[in-house]
Amino acid sequence: MAASVVTFSVQLGSNGLTIAQAVSSKLDLRYYDAEVVSQAAALAGVSPETVAAAERWPTFLERMLERLALTTVVSEGVMPAPPAANPATLMMTSADYRQLIEQVVTNLAQRGRCLIVGHAGQAILKDAPGVFKVLVHGSAKRRAERLSQERGISIKEAEAMVKDSDRQRTEFFKHVYGLDWLDSSFYDLSINGDDLDEETAVSLVITGVEHSV
Repeated sequence: MAASVVTFSVQLGSNGLTIAQAVSSKLDLRYYDAEVVSQAAALAGVSPETVAAAERWPTFLERMLERLALTTVVSEGVMPAPPAANPATLMMTSADYRQLIEQVVTNLAQRGRCLIVGHAGQAILKDAPGVFKVLVHGSAKRRAERLSQERGISIKEAEAMVKDSDRQRTEFFKHVYGLDWLDSSFYDLSINGDDLDEETAVSLVITGVEHSV
Protein backbone atom coordinates (compact mmCIF):
# COMPACT_ATOMS: atom_id res chain seq x y z
CA MET A 1 0.00 0.00 0.00
CA ALA A 2 1.38 3.41 -0.95
CA ALA A 3 2.13 5.85 1.86
CA SER A 4 -0.31 8.74 2.09
CA VAL A 5 2.14 11.08 3.85
CA VAL A 6 5.72 11.91 2.90
CA THR A 7 8.14 13.82 5.13
CA PHE A 8 11.28 15.46 3.79
CA SER A 9 14.27 16.34 5.95
CA VAL A 10 16.64 18.51 3.94
CA GLN A 11 20.16 19.76 4.56
CA LEU A 12 20.68 23.34 3.42
CA GLY A 13 22.00 23.43 -0.15
CA SER A 14 21.26 19.77 -0.87
CA ASN A 15 18.59 20.48 -3.55
CA GLY A 16 16.08 18.69 -1.35
CA LEU A 17 13.41 21.37 -1.64
CA THR A 18 13.32 21.12 -5.42
CA ILE A 19 13.09 17.33 -5.19
CA ALA A 20 10.29 17.57 -2.62
CA GLN A 21 8.28 19.99 -4.76
CA ALA A 22 8.61 17.72 -7.79
CA VAL A 23 7.51 14.66 -5.80
CA SER A 24 4.54 16.58 -4.42
CA SER A 25 3.47 17.60 -7.92
CA LYS A 26 3.89 14.16 -9.49
CA LEU A 27 2.06 12.36 -6.68
CA ASP A 28 -0.58 15.08 -6.33
CA LEU A 29 0.18 15.59 -2.65
CA ARG A 30 -0.55 18.82 -0.79
CA TYR A 31 2.80 20.54 -0.14
CA TYR A 32 3.48 22.00 3.30
CA ASP A 33 6.53 23.92 4.41
CA ALA A 34 6.11 27.50 5.60
CA GLU A 35 2.37 26.87 5.97
CA VAL A 36 3.07 24.69 9.01
CA VAL A 37 4.53 27.65 10.87
CA SER A 38 1.75 29.95 9.64
CA GLN A 39 -0.93 27.62 10.98
CA ALA A 40 0.83 27.25 14.34
CA ALA A 41 1.23 31.03 14.56
CA ALA A 42 -2.49 31.50 13.88
CA LEU A 43 -3.29 29.15 16.76
CA ALA A 44 -1.04 31.12 19.10
CA GLY A 45 -2.04 34.53 17.82
CA VAL A 46 1.56 35.55 17.16
CA SER A 47 3.70 36.21 14.10
CA PRO A 48 5.12 33.32 12.06
CA GLU A 49 8.59 34.65 12.86
CA THR A 50 7.95 34.12 16.57
CA VAL A 51 6.99 30.50 16.03
CA ALA A 52 9.79 29.86 13.54
CA ALA A 53 12.34 30.92 16.15
CA ALA A 54 11.24 27.95 18.27
CA GLU A 55 12.55 25.57 15.61
CA ARG A 56 16.12 26.08 16.68
CA TRP A 57 17.70 25.35 20.04
CA PRO A 58 18.08 28.65 21.94
CA THR A 59 21.36 29.79 23.43
CA PHE A 60 21.81 29.75 27.20
CA LEU A 61 21.16 33.50 27.35
CA GLU A 62 18.01 33.17 25.27
CA ARG A 63 16.73 30.41 27.57
CA MET A 64 17.36 32.61 30.60
CA LEU A 65 15.59 35.58 29.04
CA GLU A 66 12.67 33.41 28.01
CA ARG A 67 12.15 32.32 31.59
CA LEU A 68 11.99 35.93 32.67
CA ALA A 69 9.89 37.27 29.84
CA LEU A 70 6.12 37.61 30.04
CA THR A 71 3.80 37.68 27.07
CA THR A 72 0.23 38.73 26.75
CA VAL A 73 -0.69 36.11 24.15
CA VAL A 74 -3.11 33.36 25.13
CA SER A 75 -4.78 31.32 22.37
CA GLU A 76 -8.22 30.05 23.34
CA GLY A 77 -8.26 26.29 23.41
CA VAL A 78 -4.47 26.05 23.19
CA MET A 79 -3.40 27.43 26.54
CA PRO A 80 -6.45 28.10 28.72
CA ALA A 81 -5.92 30.28 31.74
CA PRO A 82 -6.48 28.86 35.22
CA PRO A 83 -9.55 30.39 36.93
CA ALA A 84 -7.49 32.58 39.25
CA ALA A 85 -4.90 33.62 36.69
CA ASN A 86 -4.71 36.81 34.69
CA PRO A 87 -4.29 35.82 31.00
CA ALA A 88 -2.10 38.87 30.44
CA THR A 89 0.56 37.40 32.73
CA LEU A 90 0.75 33.99 31.06
CA MET A 91 3.77 33.14 28.95
CA MET A 92 4.15 30.94 25.90
CA THR A 93 7.63 29.49 25.66
CA SER A 94 9.54 27.97 22.77
CA ALA A 95 8.36 24.58 23.98
CA ASP A 96 4.75 25.75 23.71
CA TYR A 97 5.27 26.92 20.14
CA ARG A 98 6.94 23.63 19.24
CA GLN A 99 3.94 21.81 20.69
CA LEU A 100 1.70 23.79 18.36
CA ILE A 101 3.90 22.88 15.41
CA GLU A 102 3.64 19.23 16.40
CA GLN A 103 -0.13 19.61 16.60
CA VAL A 104 -0.29 21.07 13.09
CA VAL A 105 1.99 18.38 11.62
CA THR A 106 -0.05 15.62 13.28
CA ASN A 107 -3.34 17.08 12.03
CA LEU A 108 -2.03 17.38 8.48
CA ALA A 109 -0.82 13.78 8.53
CA GLN A 110 -4.16 12.55 9.81
CA ARG A 111 -5.86 14.14 6.82
CA GLY A 112 -3.41 12.31 4.54
CA ARG A 113 -2.32 12.96 0.96
CA CYS A 114 0.36 15.48 1.90
CA LEU A 115 4.09 16.11 1.78
CA ILE A 116 5.66 17.92 4.73
CA VAL A 117 9.10 19.50 4.47
CA GLY A 118 11.01 19.99 7.71
CA HIS A 119 9.41 20.93 11.03
CA ALA A 120 10.66 17.67 12.59
CA GLY A 121 8.03 15.72 10.68
CA GLN A 122 10.23 12.62 10.67
CA ALA A 123 10.37 12.69 14.49
CA ILE A 124 6.78 13.74 15.16
CA LEU A 125 5.39 11.07 12.82
CA LYS A 126 8.00 8.38 13.45
CA ASP A 127 5.41 5.88 14.72
CA ALA A 128 2.50 6.99 12.54
CA PRO A 129 1.30 4.49 9.90
CA GLY A 130 1.41 5.33 6.21
CA VAL A 131 4.32 7.78 6.47
CA PHE A 132 7.34 7.62 4.16
CA LYS A 133 10.35 9.52 5.53
CA VAL A 134 13.00 10.95 3.21
CA LEU A 135 16.39 12.51 4.01
CA VAL A 136 18.24 14.58 1.39
CA HIS A 137 21.82 15.36 2.39
CA GLY A 138 25.23 16.08 0.87
CA SER A 139 28.79 17.15 1.52
CA ALA A 140 29.34 20.61 3.00
CA LYS A 141 31.52 21.57 0.02
CA ARG A 142 29.00 20.72 -2.68
CA ARG A 143 26.10 22.19 -0.72
CA ALA A 144 27.96 25.46 -0.25
CA GLU A 145 28.75 25.60 -3.97
CA ARG A 146 25.10 25.06 -4.88
CA LEU A 147 23.90 27.61 -2.31
CA SER A 148 26.40 30.18 -3.58
CA GLN A 149 25.05 29.80 -7.12
CA GLU A 150 21.39 29.78 -6.12
CA ARG A 151 21.55 32.86 -3.91
CA GLY A 152 24.27 34.81 -5.69
CA ILE A 153 26.49 35.01 -2.62
CA SER A 154 30.19 34.35 -2.11
CA ILE A 155 31.37 30.82 -1.45
CA LYS A 156 32.65 32.00 1.93
CA GLU A 157 29.21 33.26 2.91
CA ALA A 158 27.61 30.05 1.67
CA GLU A 159 30.06 27.89 3.64
CA ALA A 160 29.26 29.85 6.81
CA MET A 161 25.49 29.44 6.23
CA VAL A 162 25.82 25.69 5.65
CA LYS A 163 27.97 25.25 8.75
CA ASP A 164 25.61 27.28 10.92
CA SER A 165 22.51 25.48 9.62
CA ASP A 166 24.07 22.07 10.26
CA ARG A 167 25.05 23.07 13.79
CA GLN A 168 21.66 24.50 14.68
CA ARG A 169 19.72 21.50 13.40
CA THR A 170 22.02 19.04 15.10
CA GLU A 171 21.61 20.83 18.43
CA PHE A 172 17.85 21.18 17.99
CA PHE A 173 17.17 17.50 17.32
CA LYS A 174 19.61 16.39 19.99
CA HIS A 175 18.03 18.49 22.75
CA VAL A 176 14.37 18.37 21.69
CA TYR A 177 13.98 14.85 20.28
CA GLY A 178 17.11 13.07 21.48
CA LEU A 179 18.15 11.90 18.04
CA ASP A 180 20.75 12.38 15.32
CA TRP A 181 18.67 13.76 12.47
CA LEU A 182 21.29 12.69 9.89
CA ASP A 183 21.19 9.04 10.94
CA SER A 184 20.04 7.35 7.72
CA SER A 185 18.57 4.39 9.63
CA PHE A 186 15.88 6.75 10.88
CA TYR A 187 14.51 7.21 7.35
CA ASP A 188 12.88 5.05 4.70
CA LEU A 189 15.08 6.61 2.02
CA SER A 190 18.32 8.58 2.25
CA ILE A 191 19.50 10.50 -0.84
CA ASN A 192 22.92 12.07 -1.35
CA GLY A 193 22.26 15.12 -3.49
CA ASP A 194 25.89 15.71 -4.46
CA ASP A 195 25.91 13.85 -7.76
CA LEU A 196 22.45 12.33 -8.15
CA ASP A 197 20.43 14.20 -10.75
CA GLU A 198 17.03 15.58 -9.78
CA GLU A 199 15.01 13.32 -12.09
CA THR A 200 16.59 10.17 -10.67
CA ALA A 201 16.14 11.37 -7.09
CA VAL A 202 12.45 12.12 -7.69
CA SER A 203 11.98 8.71 -9.30
CA LEU A 204 13.58 6.97 -6.31
CA VAL A 205 11.27 8.74 -3.87
CA ILE A 206 8.14 8.02 -5.90
CA THR A 207 9.07 4.35 -6.22
CA GLY A 208 9.66 4.14 -2.49
CA VAL A 209 6.36 5.83 -1.65
CA GLU A 210 4.34 3.68 -4.03
CA HIS A 211 5.87 0.44 -2.74
CA SER A 212 5.92 1.25 0.97
CA VAL A 213 3.98 -0.97 3.35
